[in-house]
Amino acid sequence: MRFFILVILSVLIAGAGLGALANIDPGYVLLAWGDTSVEMSIWILLAAIVLLFVVMSFSLRLVTSLNLPFKVIGNWQETSRTKRMQAQIRLGLLALADGQNLRAQKKLAEISSTTDQPFVVLPALAQALGRQGKMEEARRVLNQLVAKFPDAQQLVYLKLCEICLYQGDHEGALGALQSLHKLSPKHAEANQLLLDLLQRQQMWPELISLLKVVGSCNQLSEEQLAQQQQLAYGRAFSTSQNQAGSAAKSSLDQLQALWKKAPKSVTNHTPSIVSYAKAMARIEGDSAVTTQTFIEHTLKQQWSDELVLEYAHLPLADLSKSLKQAEAWQASAKDSAALQLTLGRLCGGLELWGKAQDYLQASISLQASKEAHAEMARLQYKMGHVDAAIEHYRLSSVF
Repeated sequence: MRFFILVILSVLIAGAGLGALANIDPGYVLLAWGDTSVEMSIWILLAAIVLLFVVMSFSLRLVTSLNLPFKVIGNWQETSRTKRMQAQIRLGLLALADGQNLRAQKKLAEISSTTDQPFVVLPALAQALGRQGKMEEARRVLNQLVAKFPDAQQLVYLKLCEICLYQGDHEGALGALQSLHKLSPKHAEANQLLLDLLQRQQMWPELISLLKVVGSCNQLSEEQLAQQQQLAYGRAFSTSQNQAGSAAKSSLDQLQALWKKAPKSVTNHTPSIVSYAKAMARIEGDSAVTTQTFIEHTLKQQWSDELVLEYAHLPLADLSKSLKQAEAWQASAKDSAALQLTLGRLCGGLELWGKAQDYLQASISLQASKEAHAEMARLQYKMGHVDAAIEHYRLSSVF
């Protein structure tokens, strides 16, 4: 209240002051244009300027108020258009979800060029086309999206992968995912899809490389990552084949390089170790010196029944030396049925029939197995004990 009183008093004082100044000296202003001239006091000019400002302000407000109905109509039309567009999109997406691909194509195609939601409409339209086998048209729609919005490239690759997988085109899906991986190596969804697809295609070296990226980004739990690594490396080892000459040396070098780069989840995993040893043995063929050395060194570090069984199947150059090595393992694995079976096989190779029989019998006593009974059957046959051989063959068939 006090503020308004002060404002009124200020206006009155200012008015009184201006009135006094006008009486003391009204001044004058001369406006001339050609032969026309106008003379007036400066106070009248100021009043005219104020009046002109007020008139222009009210005129502008009047024009604005007259335009209001047109704005209301325009807004109503825009709202109606938006609602129709949203209804069309909804019908198209529902048709796509229901498997009505042709209906979805028609609904979405009608608004594809005018929609304000291209990131929804165009991928869905491409999917409807792709499900009908119209791959070229689907690609063309996706390319239109990328042409308008270059940052939509990742979305396009994912949608193209989905369409290809629906059509059973694994190579097409793989190409799309690999392109997306180059564009964004840490893309979690793309990496998950790529892991699955590489397994289906049995592309183990590529899968191993991808697992390094996935592991560094923590996109899998430790247990899941270890399982994937063990599968990939195990299959990569199992694909190694025996070769001759320099090719064998090159293959062995590649295999050993792969093993050196393997994570601990693989190098400490017994089935992976056995798979690696078998792969080396296949590559080396009749001279498995490297494999023999690897197995002997590994068994010193950690015992493995599967690995010691593989040892007896190697083409060992010096059976007597190998037998002594295997007998030394009894100090730490005396109760291993696999070790007793291996000792029996080595003794059989040296024609030490008595020792071979004792070791094989010990293996059967510790843990009867198909392999132990079959080995005993062969030994009994060589020793001329046909009935005993037949019995052990029969027992081996039980397992």
